[in-house]
Amino acid sequence: MSDKVYKKQEKKEQEPDQVEEQDKSLRIQILVYRCMGIDLWSPTSANDRRLLTVVTMGPLFVFMLPMFLAAHKYITEVSLLSDTLGSTFASMLTLIKFLLFVYYRKQFVGLIYRIRSILEKEISEWPAAREIVDMENESDQLLSLTYTRCFGLAGVFAAIKPFVAIVVALIRGRSGQTKVHLELPHNGVYPWDLQVVMYYVPTYLWNVMASYSAVTMALCVDTLLFFFTYNVCAIFKIAKHRMIHLPAVGGAEELEGLVQILLLHQKGLQIADHIADQYRPLIFLQFFLSALQICFIGFQVADLFPKPQSLYFIAFVGSLLIALFIYSKCGENIKSASLDFGNGIYESRWTDFAPPTKRALLIAGMRAQRPCQMKGYFFEASMATFSAIVRSAMSYIMMLRSFNA
Repeated sequence: MSDKVYKKQEKKEQEPDQVEEQDKSLRIQILVYRCMGIDLWSPTSANDRRLLTVVTMGPLFVFMLPMFLAAHKYITEVSLLSDTLGSTFASMLTLIKFLLFVYYRKQFVGLIYRIRSILEKEISEWPAAREIVDMENESDQLLSLTYTRCFGLAGVFAAIKPFVAIVVALIRGRSGQTKVHLELPHNGVYPWDLQVVMYYVPTYLWNVMASYSAVTMALCVDTLLFFFTYNVCAIFKIAKHRMIHLPAVGGAEELEGLVQILLLHQKGLQIADHIADQYRPLIFLQFFLSALQICFIGFQVADLFPKPQSLYFIAFVGSLLIALFIYSKCGENIKSASLDFGNGIYESRWTDFAPPTKRALLIAGMRAQRPCQMKGYFFEASMATFSAIVRSAMSYIMMLRSFNA
């Protein structure tokens, strides 16, 4: 989009009604991006709080080195290695996600404005569309809020995990020595003695900041995907309902009404394909690395359960499964909504349409049989893929347990 278009859209954004409507549909997304110091409505970093962005991202970037060193150190110890690799893969995935957003920021922001302009136009021309848009936005916000809470809970468990281990050790009398063994939320190798309090405290805070960075950056990219998918589904549903209620008046008016519906459906297809292209590397990494994380962290759950320390790993695995499930559900929703337009054609009054309209419907019906798909290069983000990954991960967990034995 050109700079002139962005300026016009920014002027519209200043209108009270416009701002209120935007807040209804992107509240969670705006909040998490503000936590990163980023203005989601701007295609450039002109309005960003760059210092906040650097302070938030910095701890996680630097934290990668201790985790890599720890992975190398514990290469022969399955239990410690699985814990380290789980955190390492999560951090790598988060950094790649956010850096890809930064690289394609202009395209992402432009897509937000494009979707909103299409929906606003449909609402102004067909008021019944508002109910569909509001329902999809409510679902988006509910899902984003649930997702945020789950990842936040995993971050909280990571922060309190060392203290749980210390308290359990004291209660069971395992630390009969004069001082308690201090642990960190994430495994890492450091050039200083972590059992010295003056070194432990800043290192612990570093770990907590790295967890906060990982959670916030993951929420930024993932919740934006929820907005895209639900609003694209709204476009498809509006096109379907308009198709069902298309009056059979004959002549040029009837054909023109059908053309407008098909153009709306085409816009939905184009946006869905664009979203799939932008998120294709992210979908691939999300599924591939999450499967590995579930294996490693799931092993920790099986190894530590029912000890209190397992609560952190249970929350971690839960957040990974939720992330995979939601990515799969988003792909399933777009696929289902794009196919459902074909049902709208069959539910319309097509038997009463004029011959030119019927001929156009034949082409539209054939196109509607080919769904939009969100793919990670060589696999589809769907519930079938989610089930296959979970089954495979359980098999790998059993294999890791046999190695440890």
